[in-house]
Amino acid sequence: MLVQIWRLESLTATYDQALFLQELWSTAQGRPFESSLSSVLSGAVAVHGDLPRIDYLHLGQHANALTLLAAPLVVWIGPWALPLLQVTLLTAAGLVFWRVASRYLNQALALRLTCAYYLSGAVIGPMLENFHDLIWLPLLGFLVIEGLLERRWWQVACAALPLLLVREDSGLVLFSLGLWAVVRRPGARWVGAALMLLSLVWVVVMTTAIQPSFDSSLSDRFLQEKFGHLVDDVSGGTVQVVLAMLRRPGALLAALVSPPGTTLGFLLALSLPLLLVPLVSIDVALLVSAPLLVALLSQGRTALAVNLRYVLALVPGLYMGSLLWWKAHPGFWQQRWVRPAWTGALSLALTLALVGNPHRSLSAIVPDSFVPWVHVSPAQMLSRRAAALKAVALVPPQASVAADTPLLPLLARREVAIRLPNGVQYRDRDGATFSVDWVVAYPGYYTPMVPVFREEAEMQRLLLDQLASLQASGEYRQVHQDRGLVVLRRAQAQP
Repeated sequence: MLVQIWRLESLTATYDQALFLQELWSTAQGRPFESSLSSVLSGAVAVHGDLPRIDYLHLGQHANALTLLAAPLVVWIGPWALPLLQVTLLTAAGLVFWRVASRYLNQALALRLTCAYYLSGAVIGPMLENFHDLIWLPLLGFLVIEGLLERRWWQVACAALPLLLVREDSGLVLFSLGLWAVVRRPGARWVGAALMLLSLVWVVVMTTAIQPSFDSSLSDRFLQEKFGHLVDDVSGGTVQVVLAMLRRPGALLAALVSPPGTTLGFLLALSLPLLLVPLVSIDVALLVSAPLLVALLSQGRTALAVNLRYVLALVPGLYMGSLLWWKAHPGFWQQRWVRPAWTGALSLALTLALVGNPHRSLSAIVPDSFVPWVHVSPAQMLSRRAAALKAVALVPPQASVAADTPLLPLLARREVAIRLPNGVQYRDRDGATFSVDWVVAYPGYYTPMVPVFREEAEMQRLLLDQLASLQASGEYRQVHQDRGLVVLRRAQAQP
């Protein structure tokens, strides 16, 4: 929680933090799912070049209905609601896991498994990341599996239904849990079959009927980004993409193990905190089958990243499956080499997770680059924050604004917020085009990173070019500049 607070204070919380904050703020105002920041990422804008809309519904990208329950918390404590919810839910999931482990295993082994959960990069990474809607998966997944183990059908129902509301693809997690119950729990087979059917219907209906009626992002962006290497045309939707992939079994098998080094590293990193038990557990294989299949088949650098939020879909199966393996092999815990080996594996996994500086959350103490050396000290971070707060204070609370990524979490609680350098224009509810009243850019924020990181260097160049262009056009005039941070105000009032 302290690291998350520091991220907000030091401007290292970025775009998703602002997007979800605006979405929940809009929900609290009576406009559920609405977000102009989400519109910037929509298929209409990112693929087809349209302007962002202030009435765009994030539902077109992700059906995260459960996350909207946090809207009153945003009204109550503002931006602090997001890290509080994120850390609390992932911590609570570990406590539920401890409850189950201590019931089935001896205390020492249950404690070791719980430590593996809290010290895993698959939990630490998503916990330190920007706010995201997948934080519910471990808690609800553990509750569903516990209900299946204890034959508490009411608990299964009470956890499974909210699990579907996490996102449109959370049905993949529930499908795997149901598959495990059908294969491995004879007394719960009918419940497992019901969960499989329910999850399948949910995914198909949400991705083929409901979401496309709001936006084309699913086919224009997400399916293309994930499965474009396997399917030539993804415009037919989820079902058509699956059928098209099944017609190419050779390509599917190749994608499952390609690239082999990255795939093996991904599986080892997930299994290392658990002493590699998931690699030999049938229960784990069944419990993670669907989301793991999607991860292995997907393309892009985020598909097999252990510290990103997507890996939370695997966490319930990894840990509950490992618990069941230890329950079935009680004598293995008595071997003398197991405990020191497990301690070493946990220590190595934790070290790798922290040295990797997930999402630059630990940049105050871990350099962003060792060779060449790039490190922004905590004092410099606080200086940047002071400059940002001074600039942001100039923008009226309800004014329309365009800002670059580090500043957006400070400006997200308003109807119109656009990301720079995407532009300064947007469409209102009637489709009319307007320019924002304020532009707040921080090209100096990227200066320490420019010599090493190409992405930051390009961002700084784009921001400087856009600021110069806006002022040269006469549409905006500069009203503030301090330590590499610039504020522009629209020269004329909106018509």
